[in-house]
Amino acid sequence: MAANIEFTRRKNLNGLQGFSNLLHKENRAWWGTRRWWINALLWPVLICGLLANMLFVPTVANLASESEIAQAGSVTAYVVLMGLSVFFEFGTTVLGLGAVVLLQDAIIGEKQSGVAEWLLAKPVARRAYVLAKVIANGLPMLVLMVGLPATIGYGMLSLRLGEPFSLMPFLAAVGIMTANLFFYLTLTLMLGTLFNNRGPILGIALASVLGGNLLGSLFKPLLYVTPWMLPKVASLTASSQPIPAEIGIAPLIATVLWCIVFVLIALAKFDKTEF
Repeated sequence: MAANIEFTRRKNLNGLQGFSNLLHKENRAWWGTRRWWINALLWPVLICGLLANMLFVPTVANLASESEIAQAGSVTAYVVLMGLSVFFEFGTTVLGLGAVVLLQDAIIGEKQSGVAEWLLAKPVARRAYVLAKVIANGLPMLVLMVGLPATIGYGMLSLRLGEPFSLMPFLAAVGIMTANLFFYLTLTLMLGTLFNNRGPILGIALASVLGGNLLGSLFKPLLYVTPWMLPKVASLTASSQPIPAEIGIAPLIATVLWCIVFVLIALAKFDKTEF
């Protein structure tokens, strides 16, 4: 077994010295601990549990008015629409919160403990450190926080309908949910390079998740350049309903661009950080 004091020699891309070792280290933090199965249980139970309540508890349909059922087309259609709203609007927001909570210490914790300084004393490129954080956290979160609940949720929707739910709109909505998750993943990591304590990270990121729609209602143009409308857009997409023309896909494009900007800022800032 390789000693913890030294890195195992691995091949790396030019300019990314130590990337493979750092990626291995970050992957072990997910797949080599109980972290993976805790998240594999938490998010399906939380999101799909509420979906199951909407789809299979009779009182939900009983609370609907006749006009709401008539507008949906049938009781089953109404229940499915409510289930999609819960899964994508609530689920997208909750996953954003989850990304902030899970990654608030990803960089700051290592800066405070001295681990980051120790790692960078090795033949490790600073950009490799940041990119390893993004990739090694992004893939498990994509699988456990989005992929697993989405698979279970799709099966539940199909069971309630008695036939396979329309796949392409559902996958498109899952893609929108993923973009929102990566926005908060990259935002939180970027904030970790900018600040040295958790207060600003939690304050800024959680304010965006929880207060974004309120701020957007006061300054409407913000809704077109932030992910704050994505939960609603995902819900409309999954149910094959039209997205308001004034919104369109602008929030989705802006979210993807913000993810890139956050990574670039994190790379630039961390490259200048002194330990």
